[in-house]
Amino acid sequence: MEFSTRRSVWKIQRDVIYALLVREMKTRFGKWRLGYAWMLLEPSLHIIVLVAVFSFLKDEFYPGVPTPLFMLGGIAPFLFFSHCVQKGLAAISSNRGLFNYRQLRPFDAVLSRVFLEFVIYLATLVVLMVVFAWLGVSTPFNNFILLTTINTLFFFFCLGLSLALCVLGERFPELAKVIPMLIRPLYFMSGVFFSLEQIPKEYHVYLVWNPLLHVIELNREALFSNFNGYFGSLAYLGFVSVSMLFFGLLCYRANWRDLVKSR
Repeated sequence: MEFSTRRSVWKIQRDVIYALLVREMKTRFGKWRLGYAWMLLEPSLHIIVLVAVFSFLKDEFYPGVPTPLFMLGGIAPFLFFSHCVQKGLAAISSNRGLFNYRQLRPFDAVLSRVFLEFVIYLATLVVLMVVFAWLGVSTPFNNFILLTTINTLFFFFCLGLSLALCVLGERFPELAKVIPMLIRPLYFMSGVFFSLEQIPKEYHVYLVWNPLLHVIELNREALFSNFNGYFGSLAYLGFVSVSMLFFGLLCYRANWRDLVKSR
C-alpha cells in the first residue's frame, strides 16, 4: 500500500508562516536577550515620560484610573499601529529574495509581520499590567469579550493597511520616508495621552474620524471599569476595519504578480 507524502495546502501555508515568523523574530530581536527586553522597554519609556510630565499637572490624570495604566492603554495600541505601518512599507524589499520560492507570496510576508507585531502588542499589554499590579498600581478589569472584539477588528484594520502599504511602498519608494512623518501627528490626535471627554466638544467632530482614537477609547473601556468610553464607537471601528481589510486585499490582489516580479 502506498501512502501519499504530499502535504495539504493548509499545512504548507502553516509551515511558510511559521518559518517567516521565526525569521521575523530573529530580525526583530536579534541574538541578544536585550532585544526581547526592548519589547517592554519601548512602551515603558513612553509611559515614564508621560507620567513624569502629567504628574506635575495633577495627581490623577483620569479619575478612577491610575495614570500609568491610562497611558499604557493608549501607548500599546499606537505602537502596534506604528510598527505595522513601517513593516508594511518594507515588507517587499525585506523579503524579496524569498519570493523565488513558489510556496511563498508577499501576502505571507505581510501577514507574518502583522501577526508578530500583534502578539508583541498583546504580550506587552498583559505583562506590563501584571507588573503594575505587582507594584500596587491597578484598577478593576471591565470586559474581556469587548477587549477581544476590539483587538480582532484592530488586527484586521492593521493587516488591510499593511497590505495596501506594501503595494504603495513598492510602487512609490519615497513613501517610506513620507508616511512615517505623517504618522507622527497621530500620536497627538489619537487619544494616547488624553480621553475624548477631556477635549472641548467643538473639536470632537474632527477627531472622531480617526479610527485609532476609537480603538484606544474602546480599549480603555474594556480594560478599566472606571473608564467612561461612550465616545468610542464599536460600529464605526467595525466598518472602518472591514473596509480597510477589503481595500488592502483588493490592492494586493491587483498587484501581487508585479510585487513578485519587481526587482
